[in-house]
Amino acid sequence: MNKKSYIVIPLVLMFFFPMYLQAQQTVQQDEEMSADAFSNLIKTEWIYLRDAVDEVNVEIGRRGEFETTPEFQARAIRIRQGFIDKLSKHIKEMKLDRKTFGVWFKAILDSYDADKEIYSLKSPTTIESPYDLPTVECIIPENPYVELADSIKGGYRISYIRLKFDPAFIWKAARSDAIDAKNKEHDMYFKVRFVLEEDFDNALAKAVLRIIPKEIALIHQQSKYVYWKETIK
Repeated sequence: MNKKSYIVIPLVLMFFFPMYLQAQQTVQQDEEMSADAFSNLIKTEWIYLRDAVDEVNVEIGRRGEFETTPEFQARAIRIRQGFIDKLSKHIKEMKLDRKTFGVWFKAILDSYDADKEIYSLKSPTTIESPYDLPTVECIIPENPYVELADSIKGGYRISYIRLKFDPAFIWKAARSDAIDAKNKEHDMYFKVRFVLEEDFDNALAKAVLRIIPKEIALIHQQSKYVYWKETIK
């Protein structure tokens, strides 16, 4: 190899390396969503799971008159396994195994204690979500920040996702940050990063939609400046 080759190779690497970094950053970005858009997404997935499980149950039906119990059980297992395979394909097609959804919850900066340097914040945002059925269940794993709650509206049960600040979220903030955030309150939001997981509990013949929060942050929505964030475990 001549001297010129030693020079060309590092130059090529220098050219491609920033492109590689950019690709990595793009993969790691979440898909930003309003509360309504996220509500529509999880309702759509819930309907898919409900209808698919109903279809499986209809196909399995009851044991036929001339069908032995082992034959019926083997047929039921075969049909349910077919649904599991179909669900796995659906998850890949929707890219649910790779996507993270960044959902915006409006932040209200309630009051600041200058002596303690703590800001009390609230969020009025709720996300309407599907209710549980015997054939499909929605779950948010236990965590400090996000929960599923129920209420009765117009005589009907409603499930919704909310931030569980009780009575408020306490943000440890230097006075300069507190003043800056208050001046920009119109665009201040909590952003929660969710992943969705779907599976089928064969023993209970029930589909499960897990809505899993991974991270929460206090962000200026327009500039994307992050005032505070925490990983949700």
